[in-house]
Amino acid sequence: MRVTQAGFYNSAISQMQEQQAKVHETQTQLSSGKKIAKPSDDPALAAASNILNSQVAENSRYMTNLDRVFTTMQMQETAVNSAVEQLSRIKTLAIQGANDSYSASDRKSVAIEIRELIAGLVDVANMRGADGAYVFSGFSQQQAPFSDVGGEVVYRGSHDYQKVLVDEGRFMEVGVPGSAVFGSVHHVDAETGNAQGLDMFATLNQMVIALEDADSNGIRSVLAKVSSVHEHMIAQESTIGARMSRVDGLKSTLEERDFTYKKLQSDLEDLDYVEAAGRLKNQTLALQAGQQTFAQLANMSLFQYIR
Repeated sequence: MRVTQAGFYNSAISQMQEQQAKVHETQTQLSSGKKIAKPSDDPALAAASNILNSQVAENSRYMTNLDRVFTTMQMQETAVNSAVEQLSRIKTLAIQGANDSYSASDRKSVAIEIRELIAGLVDVANMRGADGAYVFSGFSQQQAPFSDVGGEVVYRGSHDYQKVLVDEGRFMEVGVPGSAVFGSVHHVDAETGNAQGLDMFATLNQMVIALEDADSNGIRSVLAKVSSVHEHMIAQESTIGARMSRVDGLKSTLEERDFTYKKLQSDLEDLDYVEAAGRLKNQTLALQAGQQTFAQLANMSLFQYIR
């Protein structure tokens, strides 16, 4: 086949341009650290990368929501631990006050201390988180969940459980509303066996009144209810601890998934620098060899050969 001078030039230039494009592509990859600079470079890889990026982002949202659950529960656990200690002290004082050897003056002193402990419990129930939100107020954040109205502690928060999405199709409650922790208490009368619901703060105030009145029978009658209040708070402590264990387990699962997704993402998108550097070297050598060969052959013609 006859090759014209113009055909030779065009073919050589086309080959060198193609090789230059390869060198430029590899240089771009090395600069960005990515296998592709734009989706059109490899549509299939770009599509797979987009799907994986969406999965990484979604899992990240789950982890953020779970962190919110864990932080709230940590705050509630701290509050309930404090409440258990204060109720334990109230129970101890109530037992002492039920002793007939205590005088009316002694019982009033006990009542004063218990009243202060009740005020401390209200402070605990109105605890705020790091973000300034009330930990036990539920959805209602306009005011403190518990307030003293005419000597009676009233709950003003919501009774609903806040829920957030922590995995695909899986919701988890963000903490516990104050009404469940510091509100109704289950009590069974030891003599009759009848069960009833008690208001926690109202029950504690009944003990204070009985002590102030030096009412021995009243003190003994309320003492069993105070014990139920104490047991209720211990149960809340255990419940929150169990839920935190669940959160820890799910958190580990999400973190492992995040690691897997990001490794796959890296395998898809990130450049192998050693391979790319070797490829660039070979492409550069090929380009230089092509340029040198073209330069040597470009000046050759039949007339020069005859001369």
